Parts: sequence; structure tokens; C-alpha cells
Amino acid sequence: MEYSPELQQSIIPDAEEKKQLKKHYFKLAWIIIALVSVFTFINKAVLIISAGILGGGFDSDSITAGRVMISQTPVMKAIYSYGFPIAADIAALGIGLIVTKSDLRKKITLKGFTGMDFFKFLMLSFGIVTIGNLVNMIILAIVTAIFGDFSDIASSSTSAIISTNGNPLWLQILIYLYICLLGPVLEELIFRGVLLEGLRKYGNAFGIIMSSVLFGLMHQNFMQCIPAAVMGVIWAAMAVKSGSLIPSMIAHIINNSLSAILMIMISSSSILDFGKISSMNDISAMMNAFTDMIPLLIAVYANAFIRFICIIASVIMIIRFRSDKRVLFERSEYCRKRTWKYMFTSIPWLIVMVYLLISTITSIPI
Repeated sequence: MEYSPELQQSIIPDAEEKKQLKKHYFKLAWIIIALVSVFTFINKAVLIISAGILGGGFDSDSITAGRVMISQTPVMKAIYSYGFPIAADIAALGIGLIVTKSDLRKKITLKGFTGMDFFKFLMLSFGIVTIGNLVNMIILAIVTAIFGDFSDIASSSTSAIISTNGNPLWLQILIYLYICLLGPVLEELIFRGVLLEGLRKYGNAFGIIMSSVLFGLMHQNFMQCIPAAVMGVIWAAMAVKSGSLIPSMIAHIINNSLSAILMIMISSSSILDFGKISSMNDISAMMNAFTDMIPLLIAVYANAFIRFICIIASVIMIIRFRSDKRVLFERSEYCRKRTWKYMFTSIPWLIVMVYLLISTITSIPI
């Protein structure tokens, strides 16, 4: 499309607006900087200092011994594993409210978004994230086939499951309360609340894509990055379409709760000791062990069936959407001139993105 000189001049930001754009993205970067700083750097610094004190010195052996002591103390484990993430979320949310001047009270009301709308978005999110997981596994299979043993994937994926075993009841409750409720609510307030609000100032498409990419990268784990990012796109679109964070919060809670239920069932079943089952000589013991696994197998197959249905529904919805030649959100040259260039030439954003990319890539189990 060609523009007249007058219109072209209005599309391109002038010197004063360029300053405002740079200032806008500079301020937004501090939301993620706060999140990363508390969640990673301050957490690790306090952990090392605490481990050194407990271990009786700051040499590597003493710090290692101190870290073992911390991991074996439920209260300290709770503080480092869940206290710091919560503190990081609160810090990022506080800064986000300051720099974006968002009114979250307006985002926790729901008008004009029906139950059917929510159901469609929910099916779409489960379908898309399942495809994302499949893509993830293909990438990991290729990487590990080239650089490492495929069993590395299995060990890394089960470590999160078995790490919750042996905890006292109160810590188990805290873990699942954070995973299923508090974590999703705080993450939605940050990524679909203040961050999306700031990033979509010059276009919904840009805000949805970038807030979702950051949501994926903030996990700093390749196994979670792609699924989280693609699901983040659906949740962000849901938040924009509904004008509320309630639908995305509910979808996030449902997703995490289903994963937590499977995690509990796996950790309490004999599937992690499958090698022991196969080596049993007592037929009765083997039958009892397999019987104990029946609820888990039912849950796994039910989950797989539901996700397969969601994939089919997602494909149908996307095909219909495209065949009607509709677009999710309008994009314009005006918005493009005020988004990508200014965000990716902002020094704070460059530092944050490089760090998150390195953390994510180096987490690949090879």
C-alpha cells in the first residue's frame, strides 16, 4: 500500500514521539527485570550465603553441604522454592502497576463474554498447547539424538514429579496451592494484566505475541517454554477479547490443576518403579501392582482423548476462521512503526531477552 507524503509523515514517529516510545519500553522492561532479579539473582545470592553459613564456610564443599541441609529442611525449602517466586511476582506486579498505571479492578469484572466463548478458547488453548508439546518433544528428540542420550529427557521430566515426595503435609499443600491457584493468579496479573496492557498500547497483535513469548521464556526451561508461549497467546487473546483477566485465570487454574492431578497420581503409583514390577517373580504381586496403576492409566488415556478432541476442534476453528478471511486483531503500519523496532533497540530489553534465551537454551537436557 502506498501512502501520500502527508500520511507517511503521520505514520512515522517524529523526534519527540521517538523519545516517548523509548521511555515507554524502557519502563516496561523493569517489570521483567524485577521478576528475574528476585526470582533468580536475589534468590541464588541469598541461597549461597545461607548455604555458606550453614555449611561453615564459603568454599564449594561447604556451600554444597549447606545446600543439602537447606533441601532437607522443609521450612527453608518452602522459602527458597515458593517464597521467592511469590515475592518476585509481587515485585513485578507492583512495578507493573506503577509504570502502566493499570486499574486491575476493571480487569476482574466480566461483561459480554459468554460461557460458550470461554469453552471455545479453552478447547483452543488445550489443542494448541498439545501441538506445542509434540513439537517440543520432536525438537528434544532431535537434539538428544545428536548430542545426548534420549533417556536424559525422561530423567529431567520425572525429576519434578519425584521431588515432591517425602515432604510434610503442610508443604505438599503449599506446593499444590501455589501450582494450582496462587501461581496462576499472580502470573495472569503480571503477563495478561500489566505487561500485556503496556505492550498492546500500539497494537493488540504485538502485545499478545510479546507477552506470550516472555511468558514462555520466563519459565527458563525448554521443556515448558514452547507450550507456555503458545498457550499464552490464547490466554492473552482471551484477555483482550473479554476485557477481563477472569477467563484466562480460570483457564490457567484448570490447566495447572489437571497437570497437578496427574503429577500426584504418577508420584503415588508404581509407574516410577516399573522396572521393579517387570522383575517380580510373584504373579500376585505383579497383578496387585498393575491394579494400583489402573486409575492412573484411566486418567492418562482420558487426558490423551480430551486433548485429541481439542486438537481436532482447534483445527476446525482455525480453518473456519481463516476461510471467513477474518483476522483476530487488526494490524497497521502505524503500529508496526512503534513496536518491534523500539522494543528490540531498548538496552534493558536486549539484556533481558538475551539472558532468558540463554537460560532456556542451556536447560535442554543434553
